[in-house]
Amino acid sequence: MAVGFTLSLIFNLTPVAKADTIQTYGLAWSGAALGNGASATGVIVLDLSTLPNPSAAIGSGLSGTDYVDISSDITSLSINVTGSGAGDGTFTLADLAPDSSFGIKTYWNTKGNTLNMEGNILTQLQADAGDFNLFFAPPGPQGSSALQLTTNGLSGNPMAMTEFSPVVTPEPGTFSSVLLCLALFVGVKRLGGARSMTAPRGTKAMK
Repeated sequence: MAVGFTLSLIFNLTPVAKADTIQTYGLAWSGAALGNGASATGVIVLDLSTLPNPSAAIGSGLSGTDYVDISSDITSLSINVTGSGAGDGTFTLADLAPDSSFGIKTYWNTKGNTLNMEGNILTQLQADAGDFNLFFAPPGPQGSSALQLTTNGLSGNPMAMTEFSPVVTPEPGTFSSVLLCLALFVGVKRLGGARSMTAPRGTKAMK
């Protein structure tokens, strides 16, 4: 009973994603479905207190569209590209540059829908036919289609987005609580072992 209770405490302490004012998200792209071996992974930190969510009503965004540039809402960004040859490298917030078509550093379009920023952002954007893209100065990747980057300043390999979801961070005190539960578990196991060693043995059968 005690062991089961201790284990239930440990597993019930698993942290969950919770959107704070400043939220970190994991990003990933892959060229596998597009016939190439390029891929990218990264982390973006967004200020949810200023992030347009929804992005904009149709026709009220930049230049009368429903997209917006959220580069000013990004507090940190790092993307690492591999498998693309000349487009490989690590690109950060400082490497974002206005693209030639839109004159923006990022592209954020929720199609007027409010996203749950505690959930999987990619699946919500896909369901709403929305978009998120980044534009880095060459040889960095740039947005080339909805939820797609192309490496080496659009002259390399296309990569489809495969992840845009919150990075799970432990609540304050979670680690100490887990350690306490583990100590309890070890203590219960030792106590059980000590009892089994000192328990009286059965008497021998009478001849």
